[in-house]
Amino acid sequence: MSPTARMPRDQRRTQLLETAIPLFTENGFHATSMDDIASAAGVTKPVLYQHFTSKEELYDEVVQITGQRLIEGVQGLAAFDGATMERVREGMRGFYQLVTAQAALRLFTGHEHVSDEVSARVTAVLDETAVRLASVLLAARHMTDAQARVIGRAMISLTQSTASMMHTAPEQEHEQILDTAAMLAVRGLTAFEPLTDPSVAGTVSPSDGASSVSADG
Repeated sequence: MSPTARMPRDQRRTQLLETAIPLFTENGFHATSMDDIASAAGVTKPVLYQHFTSKEELYDEVVQITGQRLIEGVQGLAAFDGATMERVREGMRGFYQLVTAQAALRLFTGHEHVSDEVSARVTAVLDETAVRLASVLLAARHMTDAQARVIGRAMISLTQSTASMMHTAPEQEHEQILDTAAMLAVRGLTAFEPLTDPSVAGTVSPSDGASSVSADG
């Protein structure tokens, strides 16, 4: 079926949304016009407006759809058959692959301001993702609901930053970035050996299985 052929309403709406995702995320909200989206979809602008009353409404729905895919990806971590480090690493890789495949990195990592309503939508998606991640943590470890929510939100922030670094780094550096971020997430700073003579005040906590190192020597 050609893009200009008549489609059932639901199918046409889906096509318009899928067409809008890469345009919004590659060019930004303000640099993308409804004319651009209509042209890329092979429809007239009046047809586009039959489905979406404004560009902001279309953008908001793109955020919802892409966000739901992120949430489903986090839920799938509970079924991942591997150790904690592998699960965290896979989750970070999955987030990066999803936002890259959907060209959605801009939506969820330092998105441009569109409106207070859209910003609230992005925040809600990330909060829900953190809540789902917290449920995975609670299914595996002894922690309170409050602790799981804090850790879930912190992990989502770290995952966003990791995806941004991978996006700008050469492909050969991706595995090292994933290894380092996953190690930090699972073992914290004690995953890294302290210096013999650290130049900071106080005491530097030992690495796993090592002795404490005083900052004063």
